[in-house]
Amino acid sequence: MLVDSHCHLDQFADADAVLAAAAQAGVGQVVAVSESANSMRAVLALKRRYPDQVLAGLGLHPAWITQATDAELAEGLAYLAAHLPEADVLGEVGLDYKWATSPEQQAQQQDVLTQQLDLAAQCSKPINLHSRRAQRQTLERAVEFRHRTQLNAQLHWFTQSKKLVRICRAERIYVSVGPSVLGDPQTQAVVAEIDRELLLLETDAPVPIGGAVGHPARVAAVAAKLAELIGFTAEEAAANWVRYLGKLP
Repeated sequence: MLVDSHCHLDQFADADAVLAAAAQAGVGQVVAVSESANSMRAVLALKRRYPDQVLAGLGLHPAWITQATDAELAEGLAYLAAHLPEADVLGEVGLDYKWATSPEQQAQQQDVLTQQLDLAAQCSKPINLHSRRAQRQTLERAVEFRHRTQLNAQLHWFTQSKKLVRICRAERIYVSVGPSVLGDPQTQAVVAEIDRELLLLETDAPVPIGGAVGHPARVAAVAAKLAELIGFTAEEAAANWVRYLGKLP
C-alpha cells in the first residue's frame, strides 16, 4: 500500500471521490496536514470520518502564522495543544521566509515553531516540516528535534539540494518526494542522494505540479518514477512509512 505523506485533503470539495480515486490507484492512506485552527478542525473531522484512510497532521503553517492576528495565533496554539494527542503527526509546521521577510517575522515563526515542537515532544508525535527559503534553518530544527526527542522528522518537498539531503542521510532525517520528480532533472538528481531508507512519498495536493492538478492518486506515478530512477519499491516505501511513524530504535 502506498501512502501520500503530505496532502491538504481538507481543501478538496469531495473527499469521498478523492479517497476513492486514490485507493483505486493503490494509494491506501493519506496524511491530511493542517495550516490553521479551522483546517485542524477539518482534518480531525476527516480522520474520524475515514479512520482507515486518513491520518491527521495537526499544526500551524508558517505562512499562516505571519498573516494571523494575535488572537488567531493564540486560538490556533490552544487548539493544537488540546488536540495534538488525537493526531498522527505534527504538521504542516516549519519556516517560510518567503512570507517572513523581516527579522521580527522570522523570529515569530521560529518562536511558534519552538512551541509546536515542544508539543510534539510532549505527545510523542513525529513532525512534518515546511522549509521554503529557509531550508538550512529548518533542517537544523529537524536535527535538534530528533536528537532531543528520539522522534522522527520529515522534510516535506526538500529536493533542491544534494548537500542538504546528504546531511539528512547522516542525521537520519526523512525526506518526502513529490510529483516534481516526474519531469524535473534537478529533483531527479537530488533524489539519487536521498538514503532510500529515509525516502517518503507525497503530493502536496491540491497544489498543481508540472501542469497537472494535484491529487493523492499521483503518488502512484511518483512511486513508479522512483522505481525507474533508483529501483525504489513500493515495499520499501511502506516499510519507511511504518518506521517514520514509530520511535527510533
